Amino acid sequence: MRTVIAFLTRSLFRSRLGLAILLLVVVVSVVGVGQVVGRVEGADGPLLGNPAPNPALTIDPTEGDDGIQSLPPEPDPVTAAGADAPETVAVAFATAWLDRELDPDQWHAGLRPYVTEELADKLVGVDPVVVPAERLTGEPALIPYATNLVEVVIEVDSGNLRLRLTGPDGRWLVDGVDWERG
Repeated sequence: MRTVIAFLTRSLFRSRLGLAILLLVVVVSVVGVGQVVGRVEGADGPLLGNPAPNPALTIDPTEGDDGIQSLPPEPDPVTAAGADAPETVAVAFATAWLDRELDPDQWHAGLRPYVTEELADKLVGVDPVVVPAERLTGEPALIPYATNLVEVVIEVDSGNLRLRLTGPDGRWLVDGVDWERG
């Protein structure tokens, strides 16, 4: 009997097929033992494995909170007395931004009254020829985020011009420019 076991053991360990069969037997054994042990239950519920399922909750649809949360109201942008509304500033900026016939210095000077210092610095040296649109084709759409932060989307002939405006003192200025191909 020993020689048979020794022969089988040597044969299994020396060939890839034998080693694969041996590993398969070990894995199946471990999984099987785990399944059996996981189903053993004591007085307080399962000892191992998944806990007992929770009972289903029933909710009376006529009582209490329905679980739907409403969004907070959109904030109203605050504009200082005598200052232009964000949409007005956005359209004025967009009109100046689309003036591609100017040289870069004139173009930049035309944008300056409508932009923050940071954006003005970023636009220095930009050639207006690279502006990806030629004319406004839609009305401005205001998206308020806070009393001093809004986004204005204006449709242009080649897509949408998205402008971020800030108005910390109620005087609105463009702080960011993005364009989406339409």
